[in-house]
Amino acid sequence: MGSLLQNFYGVVYTRALCVSSVVVTGGSGGVGGLLAETLAIRNVTVIILDVKPPENEHVNIEYFKCDVSNYEEVQRVGKEIIEEFGNPTILVNNAAIVRGKTILEGSVRDITDTINTNLLSSFWTTKVFLPDMIENNHGHIVTVASSIGFSGLPQLADYCASKAALISFHESLRYELDTRYNAKQVRTTLLCPGEIDTGLFDGVEFPFPFITPRLAPLDVVKPIITALDKNEGHVIFKPYFVYLMPLLRFLPSFIQDLVHKFSGANDGMKTWRGKQNDSKKDQ
Repeated sequence: MGSLLQNFYGVVYTRALCVSSVVVTGGSGGVGGLLAETLAIRNVTVIILDVKPPENEHVNIEYFKCDVSNYEEVQRVGKEIIEEFGNPTILVNNAAIVRGKTILEGSVRDITDTINTNLLSSFWTTKVFLPDMIENNHGHIVTVASSIGFSGLPQLADYCASKAALISFHESLRYELDTRYNAKQVRTTLLCPGEIDTGLFDGVEFPFPFITPRLAPLDVVKPIITALDKNEGHVIFKPYFVYLMPLLRFLPSFIQDLVHKFSGANDGMKTWRGKQNDSKKDQ
């Protein structure tokens, strides 16, 4: 994997990143796993919070079993991390699950698990790790939302709602750092990707993939690394069609309906084959 990443990114991405450590939630696979491995290659201590161990081992990757939807557990594990590695410089809120059920089909647990994992976990990790960033006026928080945080879809009401809330979470955090804590050097980055080829949405098909192409994990990791390298807050929309999605809300309902019908968005989840279990999947 290391040689693959070097071939994609070149020498610049193997040099050391000037941070103490990075915490990645949902970092045992998918985008979180690839991001963790990319950072580890650059001699950064990467701390993964997940309910399952990472798929690949690396000398610079540390794993802490943690259900990030549980605040008490995040507090406990966060204390252990700070005692052993010091306060992290970068926090990547990436953990997410999908249940793929309609509002009526989804159980109370399905819905609360999705909201707790996809949304509230970002509050819990931020509450634990942000105070030191503010005190030092240095750090970076990356929030992984989704393109469908801008538009609701059938069988994804809880997922879409959690991702829409994450977008507002990112914006509120950014303005609080600026106007309440005077911590302008604590950067915030928001990622709103389309469908990523990680297995989270296995089986989902769209009639015009050239309009809504499926992203490779590398397509998503690269702009995150760029934001961290530059120590700048970014808003990342990928692929290109995501830039248009916020504009849909300003269009008449019948046009929104036509867009959903033409793109196949309303039918995509009919063929979804994702697992509906209790494990916290990675984006």
